[in-house]
Amino acid sequence: MTRTTIHPSRRRVFEAGLSIFAGAATTAVTRSAAAAAEAPAAGGTKFVSLLARKDGLTREQFQKAWLVDHVALAYACPGILRYVLTVVDASSTRKDVSGIDLEIDGIAELYFADQPGFELYNASPETRRLRDHGATFIGRQINFITHEKVAIPRGA
Repeated sequence: MTRTTIHPSRRRVFEAGLSIFAGAATTAVTRSAAAAAEAPAAGGTKFVSLLARKDGLTREQFQKAWLVDHVALAYACPGILRYVLTVVDASSTRKDVSGIDLEIDGIAELYFADQPGFELYNASPETRRLRDHGATFIGRQINFITHEKVAIPRGA
């Protein structure tokens, strides 16, 4: 088994994430409070994944694997500016619009400064380990490479 080393400056955030999971597993874990408040620079690359747990896993097992174990591995991956995990508690549809037949357990958002940062992330052995770990608890996944258009800026 490969041992993951967490940089000392990131250890506090990781330990906070462990306590967050213990108290409220549906809380998203981010690199730091400051990073959570800041979006990447304009022109950044955002990678979004919709995730469904493997058959046979409970929500709690999926969330522990994702919010605790997976996050620990993500700290070692190069190029990530921000990593946001959103736990899906429920879903709904509108009566006036057709729904999408999709059941997901979480949404992962990875932010990169630019395309080269994203490519560095994709090519690293640390990311390979992260993906290998993800395959142990993720049953279905779809990914999107996106860019944001802010309609209502923060504080408006």
